[in-house]
Amino acid sequence: MQKKLVLSVLIASLLTACGGSSDNSNPQITPPPSNNNNTPQQPGNNQQQPNNPQNPQAEPVKSLTADYSADSDYDWKEIYNGYDTFTLKVDGKTLVKEVRGEKKQTVDLTAVPLGFKTLTAENKYTGSNNAEYKSDVTLRSYRGFYASALAYGKDSRANPLDDDAGYYYSPTVTLPNSGTAIYAGKVFNDHAANDADLTYTINFGQKKGSGTVAAANGRPELTLQEKAITQFASPFGNTHGVDDGDVKNADGNITGSYNLSIAGPNAEEIVGGLNYGPSGNTHETEQLFYGKRGDITP
Repeated sequence: MQKKLVLSVLIASLLTACGGSSDNSNPQITPPPSNNNNTPQQPGNNQQQPNNPQNPQAEPVKSLTADYSADSDYDWKEIYNGYDTFTLKVDGKTLVKEVRGEKKQTVDLTAVPLGFKTLTAENKYTGSNNAEYKSDVTLRSYRGFYASALAYGKDSRANPLDDDAGYYYSPTVTLPNSGTAIYAGKVFNDHAANDADLTYTINFGQKKGSGTVAAANGRPELTLQEKAITQFASPFGNTHGVDDGDVKNADGNITGSYNLSIAGPNAEEIVGGLNYGPSGNTHETEQLFYGKRGDITP
C-alpha cells in the first residue's frame, strides 16, 4: 500500500473512533444543484448513485470501492511489513478496509456525517503471529453527496502508520458541454491551522479549470493554475479532471502541483489533492480539497 495518497489519486489508510466534534463554521451539505446541458448517464459498476439525482431528497453515495488491480506499482511498502489487514473506524464502524494483496479498498461513507467535521478515529493494522498496531487519531472529514476527502493523524508522529489521507468519489460520466460553474469548498489536512477556503472555476465549453486557495494563517494566497480538463483512468473508473496542474503564489516563491477529479451525475462536486512549498525545494505541505458547485451559467 503506497503511503502518499494525496498525489496519486488516493491511497488511503483510515480509522475507528470514540466520538468527535465539529466546527461551528461547518458548511451545511444539501443536495447539490443538478442543472446540466446533458442527460445524466448511468455510473460504472463500482459506483453507487442516488436513485434520482434530480430529486432534492436524493440520498448521498454511501459506499465506494477503489480498485487498484490495474496499477502494477500499487503495493504495501516496507513500513507495512508484518501486517495483512488495515481498518479505519469511527465509533466502531469501519470506514475503510483493505486486505494486503487484494489491491482493493472498500469505503463505507456512512461512518462519517455529511459536511466538514473533526472526529476521533482509530486506525488499526493486524497481521500473522498476533501482530497488531493501532492508534487513536484525529480525523478531518469533508463528506459531500458524491465525493469525500479524509485526512487523519496524531499530534505525535512516533510511527509512520499514524497519519494518512485520501479522497473518494463517484466519477462524472458525461460533462456538461457548455457553460461555466464555480465550486466553493475547503482545502485542509489533519492540522486545522492549514485550513483555507477554496474557489475553483470550470469552463465546460473550453474544458479548462483554474482556482484559488485563500490566504490563511500566514500563508499567502495560492493559485491553482489553469489546466485542461481531461479524462483518465482512476481506481473509481474513468474520471474527468485535472492531472498534475501547477500551484503557485503571486511572486513564485511557493510552487507545487494539484490533481482534481469531478464527481456526481452532473459534475456537482470536485475533490482532489495538492502539495506546495518553497520554490525549488521539495514540496512540504500536502492537503486535500473538496468543493461543491453553484448553478452552471452560460
